[in-house]
Amino acid sequence: MIPRARFLAALRHDPVDRVPLFDFLFQKPLFKAMIGREPDTYNARDAMACTFALGLDAVWIPFGAFAGWQPPRLAADVYQDEWGTTYQTNEASWPLDAPIAYPIRSRQDLVGYSPPDPKLPGRLDEIEEAIAINSLSAQPVAILGGVGGPFTQSWMLTGYEGICLKIYDDPGFLRELAALNNAYALPAVSAMARAGVDGIIISEDLGDSTREFMRLEHFRTLYLPYIAEIVEAIKAAGLPAILHSCGHISGYLDDLVALGLDAIHPLQRTAGMELAAVKRDYGSRICIIGNIDSSRTLPFGTADDVAREVREALEIAMPGGGYVLASDHSLHDGIPVANILTMFQVAREEGVYRHNP
Repeated sequence: MIPRARFLAALRHDPVDRVPLFDFLFQKPLFKAMIGREPDTYNARDAMACTFALGLDAVWIPFGAFAGWQPPRLAADVYQDEWGTTYQTNEASWPLDAPIAYPIRSRQDLVGYSPPDPKLPGRLDEIEEAIAINSLSAQPVAILGGVGGPFTQSWMLTGYEGICLKIYDDPGFLRELAALNNAYALPAVSAMARAGVDGIIISEDLGDSTREFMRLEHFRTLYLPYIAEIVEAIKAAGLPAILHSCGHISGYLDDLVALGLDAIHPLQRTAGMELAAVKRDYGSRICIIGNIDSSRTLPFGTADDVAREVREALEIAMPGGGYVLASDHSLHDGIPVANILTMFQVAREEGVYRHNP
């Protein structure tokens, strides 16, 4: 099977020849080792080259900035994005920096605020370049567009402390922030679908290492309807919808799976996301992507440790199909390239279906 077909078949629980491979390519040494160069920013040309070199079946290319835009610099290592959120860079943060200040802390800040315009020219440049590169390959991969989820973008607009307070003091404020996100995300979904992506990842971290970020009733009333709106738009465009959510989210899975998502990523081991339990309870309804420990095993384990964990994941998740092997977060700085190569090599050799899955 060609990579794109293999990945999309796994999302549908259709038979595949082997378990597909995917990951977020979030470390420069990996690019250097695989393609001989380190990108300044995450970009389609380098992401595609690295994906091909690793033999992966899919690549993430997010909806981008408008043509010619450069973030305002407040200091050498501090800048603001289009939403007005302030970030600080450091060597370990590439390609996703950490926010240090937020533009909307009160209703007064919300007055007159509008999200960036998703229809400005240039936002599809990286996606279109990825599609063009893919069209020339004898082994095309699945190109996955990316948008932010309502909770994640609300965090970037008002901070987690602000969300915690407003849940009780002014939940309507949080709904307005979620609606701002979707005013941007829904046109982005439509634009990426027209451009020809093969699926869309909604980036929406909903838990920390021990529990969900909020009570289930608050999640259901404040954020689930807006996630559902994005999923519905993706499905209406005829594309698979993949939810990326790090952290412990077991308490939300019933509701999330019921949305009709095609896949859930990345099932973080260190947050107590048990692959066997998720496979048992949801594996017939949703494709599972991930679960190889990127906090302990991949950065600190031996090659044997990595191979053992890959074999364990394959044994649990391969039966019945609907599994894509990946780390339980991303391929970030601190993970030896050798361990990354071991993870994918073992999966490629031992994730083969001898019969129909």
